[in-house]
Amino acid sequence: MINLFGGNAQTMSRYPRVYNKSDFGITADVTCQPSIYTKVGEVTVPAGQKITFGIGGVGNGVDTREVAYIKFADSSNNQLHGTIRLVLSDPNEVKKIVVAEQRTERFSASESDKTQGFLLGEYPIRAKEDSKLIIEFYPDSSSAVTIDYDNSNTKVLMPVTVYQ
Repeated sequence: MINLFGGNAQTMSRYPRVYNKSDFGITADVTCQPSIYTKVGEVTVPAGQKITFGIGGVGNGVDTREVAYIKFADSSNNQLHGTIRLVLSDPNEVKKIVVAEQRTERFSASESDKTQGFLLGEYPIRAKEDSKLIIEFYPDSSSAVTIDYDNSNTKVLMPVTVYQ
């Protein structure tokens, strides 16, 4: 396991968690411009913790990965399509590591069905204190689109592993 941006690899206890859109600070509509990745939400790693995207893995024929679910909708309740990127970043967002880059159709295939949903195993690099876990969106649209954060169809269920 590598620690993002330095730090000792001391033994820490870990536990799985699933972040939702409010954990990522998505508390207002987000306008995304065409032909560019827009930061939709972020989690800043608290003091004394390290966090990475994903839960579990595949070993000895057993798959313990969890489904990562993201669906963005506009104010007319239409699903927004494009590419979603999961990023680990330093506090200043200078150094970034792309953990996953997938189409919205994959991220929104299923909230819980492991045979249909996008399975996200624990990524081997951890973000340390003050570093960030970021969700970015690159819309298919040729004009700006707005993610309606309080639409019931806008949803984020992101598995992460927390070390402390």
